[in-house]
Amino acid sequence: MPEASQKYTFCRTLLNGPSPSHVRELGNSRYPLAMYEQGLAAGESAYDHGGYINIPELPSGVGVRNSCRPEIIEESAYLRILQPAGGWLSAGTLEKLAACAETYGKSLIHFTSGGTIEIYTTREQMVPAVRELNAAGLDVGSTGNDLRCLTACCGPARCDAALIDAPALATYLGQRFIDEQQYPGYPQKVKSGVSGCPNDCTRAMMQKDHSFIGVYRDLPQINSEALLAWQEAGGDLKGLLASCPTEALVWTGSTLAVDPQKCWHCMVCINLCPAIRPGRERGVAWVAGGKYGHRGPQGPMVGYVLVPFIPIKDNDYTTIGDLFGAFLELWADNAQKKERVGDFISRVGPLWVIKELGLNAVPQILISPGRNGF
Repeated sequence: MPEASQKYTFCRTLLNGPSPSHVRELGNSRYPLAMYEQGLAAGESAYDHGGYINIPELPSGVGVRNSCRPEIIEESAYLRILQPAGGWLSAGTLEKLAACAETYGKSLIHFTSGGTIEIYTTREQMVPAVRELNAAGLDVGSTGNDLRCLTACCGPARCDAALIDAPALATYLGQRFIDEQQYPGYPQKVKSGVSGCPNDCTRAMMQKDHSFIGVYRDLPQINSEALLAWQEAGGDLKGLLASCPTEALVWTGSTLAVDPQKCWHCMVCINLCPAIRPGRERGVAWVAGGKYGHRGPQGPMVGYVLVPFIPIKDNDYTTIGDLFGAFLELWADNAQKKERVGDFISRVGPLWVIKELGLNAVPQILISPGRNGF
């Protein structure tokens, strides 16, 4: 038990139990444990929101949370680091991050839900810390009214459901729009994410202002021999048929077929049965306007399907990047101050956006976009 925690009732309680305790790690760091005890005792954070601060040489990537107990700690400043797409970090990179946090920070690293990495430090230590991070191949950004770090699922490196290389697409967009991540200049923050398939494990369609989802346009592929083996191994055919939300799966008594007029391409049958795989005509659906936030006239939103299918050939993502850049310019020129993308599209109308971008208004955008992209 860390010596510093012995006088703190709530923190000491959290040290008990069979699992490793985060309080022990806090006690072993340079973080003021009294602040955590204060938050536990009050039932709310001991920090206010704070904001983004101006540090010479660093246009973005720095922020501060104000302290409710300045006699313990005046403020909690932090560096926000752009994480590689998919969260892939080598052991060597993790060691360099840890060394940077030990040298310039409070010996703590925070992997955020938004796909970035935060190191808690002081204003005076930020510039030398960033120089060391740059030497390790990392950079800061993703704060203020800018393009936030582009997140992605793990992709085909370890997921057999991936229809596109999500980390590769996110890396392309992140590199192409690196200035937009580091120089705030938009009406509001804009979050973006890439998911390799409609399962959307990254919750991009609900959480991000822009999401690029791997999709397939033809019907699911059924391997009859694999289906028979799956049934013989105990596979529940009746449960599989019942799982389809539109009853698109049809069992003839000897074969399984898919009704093209009913299929939503929703991945449910593919997730349940290894004999059913996604179609071969694959690409990206562009969804814009999702957000969890309660601010704005619409509150939380699921995004609009602006383009239901963008084909990808030879890992060329130029078309997606061009559309993304065109929308960011359109939004920046026409959005109101602090207006998120979803609220902007809701106000001007998705058809206006499609027209301004020179896109075709296809029925798939208008007919049940939350269920069937095709």
